[in-house]
Amino acid sequence: MVGYKRAISKMMAVILIVVIVVAAVAAYFLLVPPVPSPTATSPTTPTTPITPTTPTTPTTPTTPTAPGVPGKYIVVAYENQTMIPRDEVVPWSTINPGFLRDPVLDAMIMAGRYTTDPTIREILYKAIQKVSNYDLSLIWLVQTKAVRVYWEWLENIYFHPSFFFKANEISKNPSAPNPDMLIIGETEEGHTLDPAVTYWGFDWRIIHQIYDTLVTYEREETQYVVPSLAVAWAHTEDVSEWYFVIRGDVVFYDPWDNRTIPLTAEDVVYSFRRVVLMHQDPVWLISTFIDVNASEVVDVSDFENILSQGLPTEFKGSSTTVTSLDELLSFFNYTGNIAGVVKLKLTFPYAAILPVLATKTASIVSKTFVEDHGGVVPGEENDFMYEHPCGTGPYYLVKWEHNQYYELRANPYYWGEKKPTIERILIKLIPEDATRIMELKRGDLDYAVIPPSLVGEVQGVTLDNWNLIVYTPDTFIIMFAVVNCERYPFNITEVRQALAWATPYDQIIAGPYNNLAIQAFGVIPKGMFGYQDDDLNKYTFNLTKAQELLNKAGIDPSQISFTILLPEGYTEIEQEATILQAAWSQLGFHVDIQILSRPVYNDKMMSGDFDIHLIGWGPDYIDPDDYAGPLQCGGYNYDKVVAYLVNTWDEVGQYVDLNAATIVTYKDWTIVVGPLKA
Repeated sequence: MVGYKRAISKMMAVILIVVIVVAAVAAYFLLVPPVPSPTATSPTTPTTPITPTTPTTPTTPTTPTAPGVPGKYIVVAYENQTMIPRDEVVPWSTINPGFLRDPVLDAMIMAGRYTTDPTIREILYKAIQKVSNYDLSLIWLVQTKAVRVYWEWLENIYFHPSFFFKANEISKNPSAPNPDMLIIGETEEGHTLDPAVTYWGFDWRIIHQIYDTLVTYEREETQYVVPSLAVAWAHTEDVSEWYFVIRGDVVFYDPWDNRTIPLTAEDVVYSFRRVVLMHQDPVWLISTFIDVNASEVVDVSDFENILSQGLPTEFKGSSTTVTSLDELLSFFNYTGNIAGVVKLKLTFPYAAILPVLATKTASIVSKTFVEDHGGVVPGEENDFMYEHPCGTGPYYLVKWEHNQYYELRANPYYWGEKKPTIERILIKLIPEDATRIMELKRGDLDYAVIPPSLVGEVQGVTLDNWNLIVYTPDTFIIMFAVVNCERYPFNITEVRQALAWATPYDQIIAGPYNNLAIQAFGVIPKGMFGYQDDDLNKYTFNLTKAQELLNKAGIDPSQISFTILLPEGYTEIEQEATILQAAWSQLGFHVDIQILSRPVYNDKMMSGDFDIHLIGWGPDYIDPDDYAGPLQCGGYNYDKVVAYLVNTWDEVGQYVDLNAATIVTYKDWTIVVGPLKA
């Protein structure tokens, strides 16, 4: 889940729980096609209070008067809003994990998903951030930093927030120990190296070395993708069809039969259809956005004819319309051979389709190789592909010795300009922190996973004049407490807000995360498009304010007991729970903690059999919809959701029924949510 979506330290391993859970639901997004939303003006500065929604029932419609500033209105209009029955909703998919019903927020989330207008998207997500901060189906705790510990003999190293690094882009000093080998200390092995099956961050990091995707990210860049197996792309005006020109002279390396297999455009279509047919954990990343049955290989001459009518394209913030293949390739500065053209038909125009295509689920496999080794059986895994990958990436798998190590070697047929300078990669699986730290300190490991609470043990360490580097970059990982909004008293907004005001954020940051975290304020993480912290509650530890809210709600905490659930084996989460137990008990609640095995924990959080549980979220792909959708969706279906940017209040009334509309604001922007006028 989801996404994003991944480093495996004890601090971050909670993300794996989430992705397994989300994988079980398979239908992450609602697939309702929108109509294009007209644009009237561009934004300036967004300040008015939010209209709160009722926590467990649909929002009571009010007739809004003309608020806001002219030219700063967004209309979110829907048709046939229906509540999904309780026995049909799925947390992290069609309803948020706290089971809070909120039709207004749900419509805004759908509008943010369906519109491709960047102005509308930005303001909607900033408003969604504000609502998530007020409604608090999740009590936002912290946004973590990563802990990257490595010897300085690793050169040109970088860490992308989704996929770590690609090893061919880094090097090792010739005077370092084992100069031709990168040795990594990890905590536990993953599940499978089949990109159509795995939803584990650790697997994704290895797959990133072996397979390529159509597009990728440039080192630590998160704002735009760059060409990989696709050298250029363009799309129709309505952004419903995308054309990708496939790189020529690329081969898959099959180390198991010691052969090469040329990359074709058919491999791309086959790869996406295979994910959908197999229908394994990460299927939603393809099936939600791409109609694989309507996607196809396009003859180059036919593509030239399509281009002659003009197709828009964008790259690194620049955009143009091209009318020939030469013009398209020139825009992307590509002069090599091509292997064909692929058309991807989207299920609806989606602004974040390129980030989706950078995920490891979208890795391109060889049709020939897969068909030679079992092919595709709908709904089933391919056992051979489990640990016999065949990719176009800079490395290939030599051996996976289960529960001990993975060994990779440089691909002699790699197509990229940056050929591997490190010949071998050895990933050692060392579950004991003390053992892993010991091996790192003596130079037997180049890089190792270290939990934040143990960073002090590796700071200032040297070896033969080499320094051990402790790098703590920002991440998109957020940690939170999930509150069961179906249970009394958590179905009362003021009670959830009281818990937020009674949370000692500074203590959580300093304790479990060793000051390697910042406070989280809502569903969108800092650094991501749509984040804001300038128009919301800045919760602090304030027991007086918390008690005032409980009094307002008519709650006597001394009469209420509840339990915080958490999965076993996660030190930081256990420490979070202890801190929250002590703090919330000061309000008079009787608070217990229960640590459960991962399967039992997952069952309870998916069924709603909990009071409060602790968990976290990281990106499947880098877009706010990968957070707002699974973490705040409100349990409603729509026949249509559409967003309009309009200039005046009179225009608002042309699109939406004001007698059944609700207002949400972000600063001086006014978002009017209601039924679409016929």
